[in-house]
Amino acid sequence: MLAEQYGQLIKAQRARKGLKQEELAAAAGVSRAVLSRLEQGKPHPVQTDTIERLLRALDIHAEVLDHPARDDARRLARAEQARKLEHQRNRHLRLAIALADDQQAAAAMVEKARARVALWRSKRSCSPYYIERWAELLAMPPRKLAQAMAALGEWEDALFQNSPWSWAWN
Repeated sequence: MLAEQYGQLIKAQRARKGLKQEELAAAAGVSRAVLSRLEQGKPHPVQTDTIERLLRALDIHAEVLDHPARDDARRLARAEQARKLEHQRNRHLRLAIALADDQQAAAAMVEKARARVALWRSKRSCSPYYIERWAELLAMPPRKLAQAMAALGEWEDALFQNSPWSWAWN
């Protein structure tokens, strides 16, 4: 779809400048066949650097195709996702504090979380990655587990999306 839009733009600008396909293709360092397919909107993969070279040769800046409403919707969706992720992180951080604070209660809580992971494993209802990663974490003593949960890096935020602790805040 995006290649079609660029193809239409490139064709219109080439015509306005009075260039032949061969001339534009040579100026951009692309084949005339690729340019022709792009301008015709034929479904064929086109590398972004090819489009960039054609736009540069026509003195077109990418801002021409900016879609503010769609960009605003994306930004809003990203902000909402970030808010949900921060909420999950905070829940797990509070849980980590509780685990470190009360060793007796922590043992029962960890057992309940282990049971949830065992259920995931038996029903195959969660990714093997999450099952194994949570099983590793839950095998730690409660204070070490609390430290690990508080220190999980951003790449492990997905662990909080598939959490054996959801019962703790339902």
